Amino acid sequence: MSDTRISLLERIRDLEDGASWQEFDQIYRPLLYRYAMARGLDPEEAEEIAQQCMTAIAGGIKSFERRVSFRGWLHGMIDNKVKDQLRKRKKEVEAKTHDFERPEGREGNPALLWERQWNRTHLLYCINQVRNEVAPTTFDAFDMYVLQGIPVTEISERLDMSANQIYVAKHRVIARIKSRWGDLADGLL
Repeated sequence: MSDTRISLLERIRDLEDGASWQEFDQIYRPLLYRYAMARGLDPEEAEEIAQQCMTAIAGGIKSFERRVSFRGWLHGMIDNKVKDQLRKRKKEVEAKTHDFERPEGREGNPALLWERQWNRTHLLYCINQVRNEVAPTTFDAFDMYVLQGIPVTEISERLDMSANQIYVAKHRVIARIKSRWGDLADGLL
């Protein structure tokens, strides 16, 4: 990640910059999709909402001002589109069912769901970037110990590493993830 996220936002202002748009899509489409799913949309609806948001971003990025955070701007956009879809679905269901037959919707605080999905998306992005920066065994030790919760003794046997090497690998990977996270925070939060 040679550029900060602010520079990515600047680069996608050029709608012809396919590489920047591909990077942007790789980071943010999954966030939009997962948020829509967490709000109760089905996979097809969630994909449609994510696509609508990407189209809206392409149409509005040139006029986006840094006076508001990108995070807030994007959250407002997807939240409105999800609410519209849920209202549309509710009207369709009401037209087809009686009161006692209506399905229950997913409950949850949309702002909290957004924060969770925002952080998860960026954490996964950072982890995937770091995966390519460290030795495979270093990342495997981190993955097994931190992400999978495998005991150190078992990791030692599988990877032929000492416990100390596993702890050092964990520390190195976490330090790199924190650095990546800091780059994102500086650019978007």
